[in-house]
Amino acid sequence: MFLEPTSLSANALLMTETVERHYGIDPKPLLDKLGMDPALMYKPGARYPTLKMIALWKMIVEETGDPCVGLVIGSNVKTTTFHALSFAWLASSSITEELKRLQRYFKVICSMPLDLNIVDDGTHYRFEVHYPEGSPMGPPESIDAFFMAMLRLCRLTRDDDFCPTKVCFTADHNRASISRYTDAFSAPVELGTPFNYIEFDKAECDAMLSGRNIELAMANERILDSYVQALDPDKVTSQVRGLLISLMPSGHVGQEEVARKMNRSLSTLQRQLSSEGKNFKDIRDETRRLMAEEYIREGDYSLSQIAFLLGFSDQSNFSRAFKRWTGSTPGDYRPCLLYTS
Repeated sequence: MFLEPTSLSANALLMTETVERHYGIDPKPLLDKLGMDPALMYKPGARYPTLKMIALWKMIVEETGDPCVGLVIGSNVKTTTFHALSFAWLASSSITEELKRLQRYFKVICSMPLDLNIVDDGTHYRFEVHYPEGSPMGPPESIDAFFMAMLRLCRLTRDDDFCPTKVCFTADHNRASISRYTDAFSAPVELGTPFNYIEFDKAECDAMLSGRNIELAMANERILDSYVQALDPDKVTSQVRGLLISLMPSGHVGQEEVARKMNRSLSTLQRQLSSEGKNFKDIRDETRRLMAEEYIREGDYSLSQIAFLLGFSDQSNFSRAFKRWTGSTPGDYRPCLLYTS
């Protein structure tokens, strides 16, 4: 288990390749100075200590002399940069699902404690980034790159004209470069706000994407759950969720079956989940809800087939559960999605 926050080494690869290609700066001396093994950048799933990544950001800003270097780095993100999260993102049914996956699996990118919130105001989704009180703050250029990379990946699945409705940053030292921000995001940008967020039109986010593939998305989620578990092997919640995804079609999704598969007694499993602030029913309901929304968005399965895939004994039980989760029946939810697509 890692005892300090870590970040994907592919983040460093993105940073150093961009700096070398766009600014003509040899990144090797920077990595050597920080004691970062360059070979790790090419090893899938490898990680660097986040504190070294923060130091690398500061050195890159100083070496390039470009206060907007984060925008340049983020715009060069690759489909392989964020491990299996990138592929789950590309196979998502909608941009809404992409944002939810990013929120759920951000630890894969960086395990530094961050509060990521998706706020729905009725017409927009606002993806907020908050630093918990007392936690170290990443350099502002990393937030620039993060939001720019998000937009780049959204455009890969939607189209090049997709834009946020607003982008806000807490840092205000780049006011002289505000035009570069507005040009990069093709949207209004505010600096010096209380917290960082990027806002999107809700209807555009909810529209179904032509490249959606739920089987591919779920396969990569299983990889992500396994990867997150490896980052924190004592995190029982991730193990339970991964097992539920694989067990659901069999219908054996009770606590007893999951505990048996994990070689634990039922009371031990319950105690461990409780210590993480979770309970089995909530984890199962959340996993089923997320998968149900994906299957319905996909539109390739009947409601009875979805009920079976989620481990329900019949469609009526599934329909009642879905209404409890979302406030609407599966039948009402599907026409709404078709309308917004």
